[in-house]
Amino acid sequence: MPEFKSSLGSKSFAGQQLQEFDVPDEGEQNYSAPPRGRQFSNSPPDMDSIREFQNRIEAEQQQDTGEFERQIKEAREVKRSGKERLNEGARRRIEMLIGMTRTTREVELLGNVYILQTLRSKEMRDAIMIAAEYDGSVQSPFEIRRQLLGRSLVQVAGVDVAQFIGSDTLDARLEFMDRLDESLLNRLFDEYQKMVDESRDKFALKTAADAQEVVEDLKK
Repeated sequence: MPEFKSSLGSKSFAGQQLQEFDVPDEGEQNYSAPPRGRQFSNSPPDMDSIREFQNRIEAEQQQDTGEFERQIKEAREVKRSGKERLNEGARRRIEMLIGMTRTTREVELLGNVYILQTLRSKEMRDAIMIAAEYDGSVQSPFEIRRQLLGRSLVQVAGVDVAQFIGSDTLDARLEFMDRLDESLLNRLFDEYQKMVDESRDKFALKTAADAQEVVEDLKK
């Protein structure tokens, strides 16, 4: 108990209890105590999740930068050439007009509908060039049929062929041809040849009058 002494006398009195505080070292983590009734976890954050998030952000930034640089490069090329690119609407209208000249043929086999269409010039040339590697071999007619049907078949059982096989690549289409029954392929190829003949007749000059009309048009 504290005591006070002087020349006039002495007095003892109760002193106030001093409050003690624990001060952590600088190297220790100092977390303030949460309010009563609320609990917080002091576990460290998931570093793998943070690292994954950072990598994703960096990848998106790099992708945006690459796309921006590509657009600038294309704009510069267009400016140097003096030509303007077709907008999306114009390009689609041209594709529709081109598509109007393509002949299609619907074939129903065993309750399933297959739709074939004639090939464009580049598609036909590519198919023939690849099949030409097998000229003179037993495989030649099979490869020609495979290459032409792989490019011509556009629908199977009312479903777009790309959705039906799960891919729109030529390799996937050719692989699909390899898995079809031989008799089915022969029938489809027969129908393809009939379609090509019909398309050829549609654009062919049938009479001398037709030929003369074309000559007159060329003179104009």
